Amino acid sequence: MAETSKLGTRGIYGADLEQTLPYGIFDGDHHLYAPDDAVTRHLSPEMIERAWLPGEPQMLTEEEHDEEEDHERRTLGVHSQPDGGHGGVDISELPTMEGSIPIPGAMLNKLNPMKDLDRLSREQLVEKYNAMRPAFEKKDPRLTLMDSQNVEVAVLHAVGTGWESAFRRGDIEAGYAVNRAHNDWLFEDWGFTHENRILVPVPIPLLDVDLAVAELERSLERGATFVDLPPGPAYLGRSPFDPYFDPFWARVNESNMRVAVHLGGSYARMGGEWSEDPEARYSDFDGFQWVSYWGDRPIMDTVTAMVYHNLFGRFPNIKVLIAEFGTVWVPYLLRKLDHAMLLGRKPRWGTLPGRPSSVFKERCVIAPFPEENVAKAIEFLGTDCLIFGSDFPHSEGIPDPMQYVTQLKDLDDATIRKIMRDNLERFITVD
Repeated sequence: MAETSKLGTRGIYGADLEQTLPYGIFDGDHHLYAPDDAVTRHLSPEMIERAWLPGEPQMLTEEEHDEEEDHERRTLGVHSQPDGGHGGVDISELPTMEGSIPIPGAMLNKLNPMKDLDRLSREQLVEKYNAMRPAFEKKDPRLTLMDSQNVEVAVLHAVGTGWESAFRRGDIEAGYAVNRAHNDWLFEDWGFTHENRILVPVPIPLLDVDLAVAELERSLERGATFVDLPPGPAYLGRSPFDPYFDPFWARVNESNMRVAVHLGGSYARMGGEWSEDPEARYSDFDGFQWVSYWGDRPIMDTVTAMVYHNLFGRFPNIKVLIAEFGTVWVPYLLRKLDHAMLLGRKPRWGTLPGRPSSVFKERCVIAPFPEENVAKAIEFLGTDCLIFGSDFPHSEGIPDPMQYVTQLKDLDDATIRKIMRDNLERFITVD
C-alpha cells in the first residue's frame, strides 16, 4: 500500500485491499488484555498471601527489559522476530504501542498491515490502534469497535488465569479462590454473554469436582454459555474426561453450554521429564518447548482423550470449539483415531458413539490459523466444521477481522458465508 493509497472504510488496509461482505461475521477467536488487578480485585488479603509465593507473578506479567527488548515487547508482545522480520517488516523500524500492548497484526506475513507503508503511515496506523485501546479492555467499547468491523458475534478468550501456583503447592482452596476472583473480574469488565454478542468462555479448573461444579453453577447463574477447557490433562494426573468429573460434564451437557479449547501453556509443567524447566514461561521457551508445549501435541492429546475417554459418548449435547491451534494436525490425528477403532482398540470408559472422525466433524468446530491454507483443510474436513478466527487484537492476529476473506478468495459465496458466519452461528445456537 503506497503512502498515497486511500484508506478503506475501516482504516487499517487500503481501499484497494479492504474486504467487505454483505452480512455480519461471527469470529471464534477474539481476545482481551487484562488489567494488573484481574486476579486480585476481588480476592481477600488472606488469599492473596496464600496464592503466590513472595515475588511470584500473579499472572503472565512482563519483567524489566532493556530499551531494545522493550521495543520488541511493545511491538510483538512476548513473541520473537525471525531473521528478515514478519512479512519483511523489521520491527526495529516500527513505532510502538502505548504501554505493554503489542501492535495488532505485526507478526503476520501476507496480511501484515505495516507492509509497504512509509514511516509516517506506520505511525498514523499505530495511533489508530492506540485509539482502540479501550476496546481491548472493556466490553462496551469492544461492541462499538465490533460494529465498525462488521463483527456481529465474537467468542472472546481470556488466557492467563493465575491459579497455577496455588495448585502446584497443593493449596486447592486458594487456587479455586483465585479462579472465582478472576471470573468476578471477567464478569465485571466483560460479562459472560454481553448483549448476546460477546461470548466469554469461563475458565474453571478441573481438580476438585465439587468446587468445579460450584463455580460452574455460579457462572450459569450469570448467563455463561461457554466454559473454557485448557488443553492437556487436569491437575493431579487425571484426564479432564475421567468419570470423576462426570458431575461437571453432566451439568455442561444438561445446560447446553459450549466448550472452548484455546491454545495455552499448560504442557510446560511436563518439561521436567525432558531436561527442560517445568516452570518456564512462554517468553523464554526454547525450540523444544515451543514445539512440544505450544504446538500440536497438547490439542492432539486432548482431542484423543475426548474421543477415547468417551466424553462424546457419555454426553450427547457437548460441542467443542477449538481455537488457535490451526488445522494441519487434524487429518493425521483423525486417521489415527479411526485406525485405532478399526484395530479394535476400545475407549477407556463406555462405548464410542460412532467413527471418531465423524464424531469430531459432528461435535467440533475449528478455526484455521489466520494465514493458513484453508483449501487444504476443506479437502479433509469439508466445510461444515470450519469457522474463522481472527485472533484480534494480538500481534499474530488480523487487525481487521473481515480481512480474513482474502484467505477464502477461491471459494464460492455459500462456502465463504459458512466459514465467516453460518457454521459458528449454528454451533452456538441451542435448539
